[in-house]
Amino acid sequence: MELDHIALIMSKEENLSFYKNLGFKEKNRIERRYDTVVFMENNSIVLEIFIDPNHPKRVTNPEAMGLRHIAFVVDSLEEVMKNVECDGIRTDWFGRRFTFTKDFDEQPVELKEKMNTSKDGEKNR
Repeated sequence: MELDHIALIMSKEENLSFYKNLGFKEKNRIERRYDTVVFMENNSIVLEIFIDPNHPKRVTNPEAMGLRHIAFVVDSLEEVMKNVECDGIRTDWFGRRFTFTKDFDEQPVELKEKMNTSKDGEKNR
């Protein structure tokens, strides 16, 4: 099994710029009577984004059941943070650096730094 795509709802066209800043590029667009569907891709990750201002806002506190956040692996947190406002850099249970941010519609996004493995199997940042 493999992941096919992640579907998101956005309130306006301008909010696509958040994902463009993460390196996603628009691949296809479908204009429908009631919304616009934009497909964006970065390597093998596909986002199917529905642009429609008529959906209710995302519940944040307390968190509701369902999707909590999406996470992307990046080469360098410092490079991404030049274009995207993020929380501070932290380290997870496995020694991997990560941070959180939110897109313009408050969808939480985790950014994890790629962990390199040397020839002898030792993990490096």
